[in-house]
Amino acid sequence: MNDPASPNRRRFLKTSLGMLSMPALLPSAEAAINPKGAPVPEEIGPVLGHIDEHRICCFVRPKQPGKVTLVVKDGSGKTIARQEATADPARDLCTHFRLENLKPDTVYTGQFLNAEGQPLFADSDFRTRTAKPPAMGQKAVLAMGSCLSSTSFDGLWKQVGEQRPDAFCLLGDTPYIDSNDLAKNRTARRVMWGTLPSLGLLAKRIPFWNTWDDHDFGKNDSDGLMPLKENIRQAFLEYNALASYGEDDKGIYTSFRRGPMEVWLIDDRWFSQTDVSWADPAQRTCIGRKQWDWLQRTLKASTAPFKILCTGMTWYPKGGKEKDHWETYSSEREAIYSFIKDQKIPGVVLVSGDIHVSRHHDYGKERLGYPLHECVVSPMHDSVIPSLDVPHAARVWSKPEPNVFMTLAADERTLEATWFNMAGTKLHGFKVGAAELRA
Repeated sequence: MNDPASPNRRRFLKTSLGMLSMPALLPSAEAAINPKGAPVPEEIGPVLGHIDEHRICCFVRPKQPGKVTLVVKDGSGKTIARQEATADPARDLCTHFRLENLKPDTVYTGQFLNAEGQPLFADSDFRTRTAKPPAMGQKAVLAMGSCLSSTSFDGLWKQVGEQRPDAFCLLGDTPYIDSNDLAKNRTARRVMWGTLPSLGLLAKRIPFWNTWDDHDFGKNDSDGLMPLKENIRQAFLEYNALASYGEDDKGIYTSFRRGPMEVWLIDDRWFSQTDVSWADPAQRTCIGRKQWDWLQRTLKASTAPFKILCTGMTWYPKGGKEKDHWETYSSEREAIYSFIKDQKIPGVVLVSGDIHVSRHHDYGKERLGYPLHECVVSPMHDSVIPSLDVPHAARVWSKPEPNVFMTLAADERTLEATWFNMAGTKLHGFKVGAAELRA
């Protein structure tokens, strides 16, 4: 987010500036986390996270500590697994399950029981399908969005469901927290997952992947020097069920494959400003050396026709006076581009959020040796920032439109990006062939 003078910005953030762990600011922080003052949900879930051909990751949060049992059945109703875990106050009662050795492209249902063997919730079942193995002709649809409201616009999530995505990627400011206090991070994530009925329903049906931007990493324009960032990461781990969260207990970067698309959720916060850049000692780092090694290794190994590189911040100078865009870390950005070009890695598309304007850029062939597209999708709430609709030579389309999400639909040959609003109106779209995205 940007432009301190913007009325929209003031409306959305007036209670969040400077909200770190200082007692005098606690009431304002609570207002930003839960602006409507609604009851904070005690029960959460189930929330589905990483799902691939053979695994389902999920979590629940019951009201009380104690044993939780997950009973898993296949499409015929046969019980194929039982897992037990403990709702522990040290993890804010968030109880994680990871089902392994499942069959591809198979429907599974899961019910959660308490220590007495009774259903944990009145409606606690998940029903989902494992991914298909990557294969010729396979299709997949991913939905994406950033900058969401935790308490409003349930209709947006209904519209997401209407597009029948296979998964959803939350791209940062999801949710707004603006605090490094552990309790406040937990509360904000409970409000997000437990308030909107249509989001809760989707989370029982499709996998959700999540990354952070600045307002879910402590404060506006935050970086890796954020005090107590371990609190922020702990709440993230508790309230998301991913297959991996960075390496060596640092960062939250991860990737997944779904059909013809492989998605990288790059962490642009945890390591930023913490060291000199591995790409240029005259700059500070953004993603850190360890994450850079991971990105090179996984990009080179990928066989997906389309490779989607996602960060919360935009890959171009977003405008305004803030530094949280890739221009601040231009050496690392260009090193990523050079690696892709030198290694002849095909199919790369960029995705970002943050700015409360949706955009489509085409940077031409110079960077990668084939057309490089960036898709900016923001915001899912209703606060737009027209001043960040800045001119750019690569701009194909842009619009400060409220309540926006995007779908990426792909088969082995073609990727189609489409921006929708809450009414289901198509705002913009483009198609690109896998053959075009080759040097």
